[in-house]
Amino acid sequence: MVMEITQVLLNAQSVDGTVRKHAEESLKQFQDQNLPSFLLSLAGELVNEEKPAESRKLAGLILKNALDAKEQHRKFELVQRWLSLDVGVKNQIKTFLLQSLSSLVHDARSTASQVIAKVAGIELPQKQWPELIVSLLSNIHQLPPHVKQATLETLGYLCEEV
Repeated sequence: MVMEITQVLLNAQSVDGTVRKHAEESLKQFQDQNLPSFLLSLAGELVNEEKPAESRKLAGLILKNALDAKEQHRKFELVQRWLSLDVGVKNQIKTFLLQSLSSLVHDARSTASQVIAKVAGIELPQKQWPELIVSLLSNIHQLPPHVKQATLETLGYLCEEV
């Protein structure tokens, strides 16, 4: 299913209930039909500096919610679903998430921080993503202040999660 995710994400925030409902149904259908492409599209939206801040933030929130749930049974299901994804797809998503920490848009950085913590909460106990902490620590020592702040925010979420 090929979809212009930006417009669908913007429509999902529409004040028009009909437009919003249709967009939400389209997102659900995309997720159900091709989860790897859906998650990759969301991460791609989040990292893309040319996309509107609103669509980027919602993409990150939907991505986060695709990884976590309050109900334990559902949370377990989402964790297993993530772990079963192709390693290449997961690595691309994680690369996009880490790149999003250097975004000039605060909401994109902040949302990426939350998603990184959710992925880390799934992968670190499985001995996956061992380079995450090193990558985050290197951000603190060599990048602009907004990247340092986003990295510290990520570490805070990570501590809560793990």
